[in-house]
Amino acid sequence: MAVRFRQPQPIHYSGTKAGVVLLHAYTGSPNDMNKIAHRLQEAGYAVSAPLFAGHGTDNPLDILQQGNPELWWQQTQVAIADMKQTYKQVFVFGLSLGGIFAMRALTEDHTLAGGGVFSSPIFSGKDNLLSGFLRYAAYLDRLAGRDNQSDRIKALLPAQLDAIKQVATLVAQQLPAITQPVFIAQAGADELIDANQAYTLKAALPQVPVDFHWYANARHVITVNAAHHELTKDVLNYLKQEEVPV
Repeated sequence: MAVRFRQPQPIHYSGTKAGVVLLHAYTGSPNDMNKIAHRLQEAGYAVSAPLFAGHGTDNPLDILQQGNPELWWQQTQVAIADMKQTYKQVFVFGLSLGGIFAMRALTEDHTLAGGGVFSSPIFSGKDNLLSGFLRYAAYLDRLAGRDNQSDRIKALLPAQLDAIKQVATLVAQQLPAITQPVFIAQAGADELIDANQAYTLKAALPQVPVDFHWYANARHVITVNAAHHELTKDVLNYLKQEEVPV
């Protein structure tokens, strides 16, 4: 019997301080950012968390057939532009895949006040992204009462993962262009990516202040797991330090 699926929605909160764009993970949704978004709103910040194309449905094939890195980058740019229409200062943060686009935004748009990454694979390294996607897909197939789609997914997934890695490589090459203070948060017990990439990222940013945080016992999705309280506190401290009073 299929389980009723409640589709996630983008997040839009107004505020009296700076604007903050939050970008979700691969196979994730704005739900990744619910906890931190609510806390930022309570602290007076405007928040926008878009839903990347193909994500947030009950069919994992939608990510592979309806989405791609260039489209997700376009959605990132739209979210930032929309926030800039109302707020003079805008920050952008991303979880995992979202962090790649957040860092790309910082390399290309020096009017952004700052931002950074949460458990994000900017540099190449050992990862479990393919097996993680297959587990996620099998879980959704069971919920939907649908035949397992792993064969179709295996035919499409490697090309999309390669496309994502190409974008990350481009971002890594452009890191010297960043002029804003950068926030880096990494799960020490990350089960999907090489956690030590966070140190590589920090070392690649000698030209700017880096606010670095390591959550030793946390797994990959630090925006919702046991680390989220500490992460949110650290993000708020970063914003308070970098925000220019209105």
